[in-house]
Amino acid sequence: MPDILTDRTIAEASRIAQGLRQSFAGVLQLPLIRDQRASVLARTLGVGRMTCQRIAKLAGDQKPSADLLAEVPGINGLRDFLSALEKAGASSQDLTEANAAVGAFAKFLDDLGLSQTKLAEALSLYYDATDPERLRARREHLFDAAATVTGQSAGATISMMALRPSLEKAFNIEQIAVRGYVGMRASGSAMPIRLPINMAYSDYRNVTSDEAAREPQELIESFCSRPLPSIDSRVIKAEHLAHIINPEHIPTGEPFDCFAKQHSQWNIKDMGRQKAIWLYVDYPTRYCTFDLYVHRNIESLNTVSADCHLWGTSLLAPPEDLWMTRFSDQLSFTVLGPGTSKADSVAYARNQELSQYMFDHYDWDADEFVGFRCEMELPIWRSGMCLILEEH
Repeated sequence: MPDILTDRTIAEASRIAQGLRQSFAGVLQLPLIRDQRASVLARTLGVGRMTCQRIAKLAGDQKPSADLLAEVPGINGLRDFLSALEKAGASSQDLTEANAAVGAFAKFLDDLGLSQTKLAEALSLYYDATDPERLRARREHLFDAAATVTGQSAGATISMMALRPSLEKAFNIEQIAVRGYVGMRASGSAMPIRLPINMAYSDYRNVTSDEAAREPQELIESFCSRPLPSIDSRVIKAEHLAHIINPEHIPTGEPFDCFAKQHSQWNIKDMGRQKAIWLYVDYPTRYCTFDLYVHRNIESLNTVSADCHLWGTSLLAPPEDLWMTRFSDQLSFTVLGPGTSKADSVAYARNQELSQYMFDHYDWDADEFVGFRCEMELPIWRSGMCLILEEH
């Protein structure tokens, strides 16, 4: 298996590629070979046509990336080309920089202990692991497979909530929340759709049901598609924890939108320094948008960050264990600022409208809150996204 390249190695490879391009760009402008097609160049110099075709990749003056080293001829091919040019009449002085660049390329491969073929394989592995477009393509395959297996998928998973100090002495936190799906599809035999409100943790301890006074969820009909999905109000673990959407009256595969809202009071016994609010990706989804609005009195005391983890491990684990389950470089974290003016989302055209509805419905002033967002395109199914409040 080829070595896994480091960022430092990639930077050095890019420098080598830049040296090759700069020096060969001048060589390819020599009167002897200027503007000649690869087939003509091959006959003129007595060099293989494939070598001449690959040499053409060194034309131009734009800054190349490291993968150019996998596209140009190998060391022997580059040296044969320069030697043939000198035999055809080019001066050694005209070829000095190009020969030096080829020598630097050869030393680079020797230092790595890789052939050009093995370097190409190692570069492919590096870009597979770091290039956003390649990572997205892999998640697209995962989305398609998971949707087929489960018989369920969503165009977007939307979750938003607002937190403020409770005005009632029996509680310390008051919460309003909206959860829903846009373009949800389900086959007739698929499991019903859950609309859970986000789970909360404080210093790696689950905030228990007896610390929460949840009111029943309500379907937000003005944001649901027609026909309205039917609701099963059965108790799941704890009363008022989640709605069950039964798609049996919706034609198989027909997309529908469904949203529910909920008001809760919390009496969290030990707030702790770190509070995490989790959004689990229950269903394969193309987009996931998770917005958290915290009252400015809470925001002033905390730093907010975001993370994404494998669901199925212990989410109550200390930081060093959570580090082992983290999905890196995938979600985007944004500070929305005060109010809902920046709550638009590419995932859902009515996201800002829905955000303002949440505040208006409960008669909360959105301008008293600061918004934070984590979002992701094609999140890994059965992952968990979290927004973390940590005291300064």
